[in-house]
Amino acid sequence: MNRMNMLKSVVVLLCFSISFASFAQTKKKPDKSKFLENRKFSVQFYEMKPTGRGKAVESTVSTKTGKIESPLMKEKLQIDEANFTVILDSTYTEDETEMHMVKLEAFIENKKDETKWEATIINFDIDGTVVLRKGDVDKKKFEFSGTEKTKKK
Repeated sequence: MNRMNMLKSVVVLLCFSISFASFAQTKKKPDKSKFLENRKFSVQFYEMKPTGRGKAVESTVSTKTGKIESPLMKEKLQIDEANFTVILDSTYTEDETEMHMVKLEAFIENKKDETKWEATIINFDIDGTVVLRKGDVDKKKFEFSGTEKTKKK
C-alpha cells in the first residue's frame, strides 16, 4: 500500500510540474517585420484640403523598432513617433520580379484628438496617409509618397 501511495504521489507531482511549466512560459512578443527595420524614405507630403490637394512638401518618413515617424508631422501636427502594427506582409512575383509588400497602421490617441497613420511599402517605395481627427471630424489629412533614401558609402 505504501508503494502504491508513493507511485500516485510521483504521478501527481509529474502532472503538476508539466501543467505548471506550460502556464509559466512567457508569452512570445509578436514578430516585428525585419523588412521595416531602420528604413528611411524621402517623401512628398500633400495636405488634402476641401479645395484640393496642397503643395508638395519634402520630408522623410522612417521606420525603426516598431515605430513610424516624420519630422514634418512632428513640426506641423506635433505628432510624435507612433507604434505601428503590420496588417499585411506578403511577397509575390510581378513580371518575373519578386515584390515584397507590407501594410501598416499606427494610432495615437490623446484626450482631444486621434492620429492615424496608414502606409503601404512595396520594395523601396512608400505611399500612405496621416489623418488627425478631433472627435468624429477629420481636421487635417496628409497623403505622402516616396522612395527609400540610398545610403552613402
